[in-house]
Formats: sequence, C-alpha cells, structure tokens
Amino acid sequence: MDYSMAEIRAFNATVQAGNFTRAGQLLGISQPAITVQIRKLEGRFRQPLFERISRGVQLTAFGERLHRVTRQYQDLDTLLSELGGPDPEPQQRVIRVATASPLVFMPLLAEFNGCYPDASLRIRVGTTEECRKLLLERDVDIGLFPLARRSAELSSLPYASHHLTAVIPAGHPLAEREQVSVVQLMDYPLIFSRRDSYTQQRIEQAFASRQLEPISHVFMDSRHDTCEAVVYGLGIGFALGDDIRPDPRYRAVPLVEMAEPIVENLVWLKSRSEFSGIRDFVNLALEKQYQQQV
Repeated sequence: MDYSMAEIRAFNATVQAGNFTRAGQLLGISQPAITVQIRKLEGRFRQPLFERISRGVQLTAFGERLHRVTRQYQDLDTLLSELGGPDPEPQQRVIRVATASPLVFMPLLAEFNGCYPDASLRIRVGTTEECRKLLLERDVDIGLFPLARRSAELSSLPYASHHLTAVIPAGHPLAEREQVSVVQLMDYPLIFSRRDSYTQQRIEQAFASRQLEPISHVFMDSRHDTCEAVVYGLGIGFALGDDIRPDPRYRAVPLVEMAEPIVENLVWLKSRSEFSGIRDFVNLALEKQYQQQV
C-alpha cells in the first residue's frame, strides 16, 4: 500500500492534538493540508480513522489499531532529527516519566532536574501495571517500577531494592518485632490495596504461601492513605518499605514470607534506547550507582 510519511505524520499529529487545526499548528502546515492527508489515508484503508466529537475528533476502532502501528514512525522521526541536526534546544526537551514508587526515585528525578534545568519533567504516578502500559504505548519515555514480567520489547536497569512490609500502628503488640508472619496478622483487621496493584498481588502471594485466605473490610487506593488508615486504627496495612515516609505513629515491619527484596527498575523501550532524553536519564542513574559503590 503506497502511503506517504506526510500522511502518517498528519495522522499522528491529529491523534496527539485532538483536532485538525492544532495538528496543523504542530506540523507547521494549514488545517486544510492536514485534512487532505487524512482523507488520503482513509481512502487507502477504505474506512474512517476519526469520528467527530464536540471537542474535535477521536479515533475509530480501526484508527486505534492503525495508531498502534504508526506511532513507531514518531520514534523514527525523532531519531532522524537528532542524527541530522544539532541537539534540540533545552526548552524543547520533554521527558515523560511514569513511576509506581515516587519516593524511591525522587532523589534521581531531582538530580536529573538539576543536571538538565531547562528540560521539562512530566511525572505520572500509578500502579506498576499502569506504568508498564503507559511505557509500551509510548505515552511515557521512562518507567520506574518493579519489573514483575520481562518483555522482549523492554530494556531495564536495576536501581534500588526494598522489602514488602506490614505497616503496624505504634504501640501494637507486633510493632516492635524485627519480622512478622502473615500467620500472626490473621488475628487482626487488615487494610488492602487495589487488586491490580503490585503490592496487593505480592501480599496475596504471601498469604497463599501459607494456605491462608485473609478477609479485609477496608480498601485504600494509595500508600499514603493506607498509612493514615493505620494511624487511625482501621487495621494493619502493607507497603514496600521505601515507598512510605518514616513516621513515629507506625512501623514498617518486614514480612517473613517475603524475604527476597523487591527490585525497582528503570525501564524503557529497546527501540527508543538512542533517544537523547532516555539515554541521559539512564546514564545519570548509572553514574549515581557508581558513586554509591566507590
């Protein structure tokens, strides 16, 4: 099928901008020129790629399928631009990051911001699976999360490790223990997280390893809220140890059943390894690791 890069660029820009006028502004061409390119592409596939909505346009089901393929051409355009010309101006640099462990990676993010003060850091916080999905769909450049499942598409760099812990209120009979077993926790009210969260999945594995089926009547969406719920006596919660702030009102006690540390990774698409922003971020992480070892 003899489609052109101009058509693909117009299509991707329209997806990004949400309407034909802003897509034209992104590419520095007129709105009618964008419309012509989209119509050509629709003619080649013999079906619509967008449907009109009150705010602009949105992808049809086929358009979504096509975009999963064509967004790779955006990577090619970026790489060719970096190879063919001078480095982009600092104000043009935008690094999109998704993290499931903001406290673990905040020092690295702060150092990157200090090294590249004119770059724009756009940080999204979500579950491990949400961060993975954003990365695979090219909605972010760097993922910072435990890599539970390997993928041929992804490269990774182990960065830090910590343990899964029970968050126990100060003064509780189990609070001063060095470790605690899920068997002991069955006697107390428990606070669980979202079922799709990495922490909750590991907690369920810990209980299952003892053939236990715990019941919780309190569910929280965030680790911060879990800690507050613990403080107010709603039960014992769970979190990765370095993901919560130290607080005299509770203690994070490692679980016997989860002795192996959880490894936090920098993750990026292999196909985008040569992007300057990704390369700078990974190199900074490597440099910090080296400094910590010497």
